[in-house]
Amino acid sequence: MYIITKSHFDDFITSYDYHDLPENEAFEKFIIYCVASKYIRSQTITKSLIDDINIGNGGDWGIDGLLIVVNGRIVTAIQDVDDMLSANGYLDVQFVFIQAKNVESLNVGEIGKALDGVEYIFKEISGENQLPPCNAELTTYRKIIKHIYSYNAKFKNGKEASCDFFYAYTGRYNKQSDSIARLSKAKKEIDALRLTLPFQHNILDRDEIVDYYKETKSKNEVSIQVEQKLDMPSVERIQESYLCLIPYRELKKLYVDKEDRLLASVFYDNVRDFQGMNPVNEAMSQSIRNGDYGLFTAMNNGVTVVVKNFSKVGKTFNLNDYQIVNGCQTCNVLYRNRTMTGVDEMLIVVKIIASKDKISTDKVIIGNNSQTEVLREQLVSLLKIQHTIEDYYNAQKNFERLYYERRSKQYRNADTAVPQNKIVTIAAQTKAFISMMMGEPHNVRGYYGSIMNQYDDRGKKIYAEDTHPAYYYTCALADYKLDEMFSHNLIAREYKKIKYHLLFAYRLMCEKEPLKGFNSNKSQDYCDHLCKILCNNEKCVESFKAAVTLVDRVLKRKPNDTDGNRSDFTADLNRIIVSINEYRKGASNDFDRYTTTLHK
Repeated sequence: MYIITKSHFDDFITSYDYHDLPENEAFEKFIIYCVASKYIRSQTITKSLIDDINIGNGGDWGIDGLLIVVNGRIVTAIQDVDDMLSANGYLDVQFVFIQAKNVESLNVGEIGKALDGVEYIFKEISGENQLPPCNAELTTYRKIIKHIYSYNAKFKNGKEASCDFFYAYTGRYNKQSDSIARLSKAKKEIDALRLTLPFQHNILDRDEIVDYYKETKSKNEVSIQVEQKLDMPSVERIQESYLCLIPYRELKKLYVDKEDRLLASVFYDNVRDFQGMNPVNEAMSQSIRNGDYGLFTAMNNGVTVVVKNFSKVGKTFNLNDYQIVNGCQTCNVLYRNRTMTGVDEMLIVVKIIASKDKISTDKVIIGNNSQTEVLREQLVSLLKIQHTIEDYYNAQKNFERLYYERRSKQYRNADTAVPQNKIVTIAAQTKAFISMMMGEPHNVRGYYGSIMNQYDDRGKKIYAEDTHPAYYYTCALADYKLDEMFSHNLIAREYKKIKYHLLFAYRLMCEKEPLKGFNSNKSQDYCDHLCKILCNNEKCVESFKAAVTLVDRVLKRKPNDTDGNRSDFTADLNRIIVSINEYRKGASNDFDRYTTTLHK
């Protein structure tokens, strides 16, 4: 492997702890991470997600990675698609196929094999049934794709899904005629299926791979020219703040990349995503198309930017590590009309607030988004309990260090290296807590926002202010340990389908006494006991393998794609564990003897 590529590859291996994998397998995951990061700027690419995308495991039709992006989110289950449609009312779909080969020479035959696999998938959508057998992972994704096409009338703005193909290798690409011919042939054959599926192909050689990986590490950093500004009154914990008039050509530097694509990551703390061309946004767009630029400036509320590191020299403002916390609708409408004559010179009201204080920043975000309806789950990160959970993680000294990501990608540019496999997102935290502590693993399949709304509607508070933070850390630690077992093949990947039931089973099997409530004075002791088992590698592996044994006993077969959604499966699992716990001391069988030893 080329020395510079190898350096970045090794950095990835260390960051995600893939040391135990053969180099060729780890290379597939490396490329998956690089490509996925191109499509998902605001979503943290976790180790578990990389493993889900990586379907190369024999019977993969030559496809090493399959990335399905719906409405800007990676989906890995049919429920995710339904939730995206329910939340947005449309589907904006991208299919991304990846083949990664740790070789110096481009292999057209391997490319052809993967392209055949891509064609098989879309031939199935067109009604072809005579297809080669494939592995379980690819079968699951084929079902998701078919489900997406059952909603093709809901594709955004009548636009069809797009299809991108990536072939990555460690040599240098010279645009060999045979590779170009094979890629062109695939495009023609996919076009012939009449799915109106835009097909793009990309060859990533050693230099492109390095560029892709470097981009995953890049900071939100930009310099803009400000012609007119007003110093705002000084406020405690806010270093500087300005009210500015900025031409769109300068504003777009904040959220449009060099390839003319939206940078979704800078909108993370903007609690409302783009709402599409609703009447308000359509009216805004129409004023631009009519050339009413002055009226647009006068009527628009503008854009608010919060920046951690700020400096200025004359009229040049330097922003490093910033977020657009209000004005997502404005920015998106402007982006859609960016080719209109004169738009670049149109003046936009921009408020720039420089602060490193997270509490002040949260107040700015809430204040700037209080005028319009926002989804409840979108403000979760700003709750007081979230800061408490983050502080608990940071103070943890007795057990394994994990990093709570209260704000998306907050550790991307950390001063010290943070192991990426040990980052816990709010979405992952939420699902683990509901499954393991609340005992409802069947309710966590799907989009995080839908889950949060579901629980709010039922009057349950997942993040109640009086909940002891140890519960959140404990279930996150269990989730992390279980994912590591899947990643290192200590537990078969097919059990990821019922991963959250395994977390639930672990808690019931290993607790000393029943859970008394989330604000009990025994909360710390309860959680510490579970954590001690998790941090004992031998006992941890044994406990989850025992949970797998119980699952097999309940299902009487291997898990399928729908078992994770079944409340009756949860009830049956709970029933058998309770019955075992009742006569645990009798040690009537091997499993009972095992559960007894956990408490010694």
